Amino acid sequence: YWASGSKGWIIRGKSERQDAIRIVGAERLDFRGLHAFDDSHVLAMSAGPGEASQLWRTKDGGKTWKRIAANQDPEGFWDSIAFVDHRRGYILGDPTQGRFTVLYTADGGETWTRLKPEGVPLAAPNEGAFAASNGCVAIGRRGQVAFCTGGAGKARVYLSRGGGGVFVALDTPILADAPSKGAFAVAFARDGALWVCGGDYKAPRADGVNLTRLAPGRLAFEPVAAPAGYLSGISVLGDTVMATGLSGTIVSQNGASFERVSEAPMNTVRLTSKKTAVLCGPKGTVGLWRA
Repeated sequence: YWASGSKGWIIRGKSERQDAIRIVGAERLDFRGLHAFDDSHVLAMSAGPGEASQLWRTKDGGKTWKRIAANQDPEGFWDSIAFVDHRRGYILGDPTQGRFTVLYTADGGETWTRLKPEGVPLAAPNEGAFAASNGCVAIGRRGQVAFCTGGAGKARVYLSRGGGGVFVALDTPILADAPSKGAFAVAFARDGALWVCGGDYKAPRADGVNLTRLAPGRLAFEPVAAPAGYLSGISVLGDTVMATGLSGTIVSQNGASFERVSEAPMNTVRLTSKKTAVLCGPKGTVGLWRA
């Protein structure tokens, strides 16, 4: 597994072993997104205003890195990166010119083009995506693309069922009536269901809807009963759904109710099997979960 953090730091880990890597030339960057094509080939995306949003690549397991892209829009801010396969991928950026920025690559990340802005609905005032550990954009098994937002009343999900060309904006029951509130992470299940988590990062123990689901073929999100608290990362694999945040980690297996399995504050999670996961949290914490 790979993990990224502030000041140019990257972690390459296996089980409980962790090797720290600092990317030369990127010491001031805050790396929020990663995509690992394999054990050695990784893209690391930094988030920040203007050219502080950058993309770096290693093909030798982190020994050497090369900057391959940088945001050229002074008003832009990259939030998350996701790939369909080894060539096709997306970067989500906060709104510029009134609409969210969706960048597309067909050559593994070497070059990026903004999708036609008119395919993305107008953003609401103060609406934005959270660069929360690469969780706010997801790719479905059939090429669907979804990203989630906050800060503008009710949290929304922008969904494209046709590969990113045209999006529709759907309301969720997660509140987003403050800049710190909204939907923070989204994930597709194998059956096409769309899971979204969120809350208020300034009040991580607050009550309120923090988990919601869009069933296959439906047009409306339904709240999902879950232990209270802010959630910033979610992962779905088979019948296992795990979400985590500063309030701790919750999990549902085989359709059962969600239960809290840890009180430790975390930021993001990736299931590596139905019974194992890797989590990352504040101050460089890495957690390993086994059912």
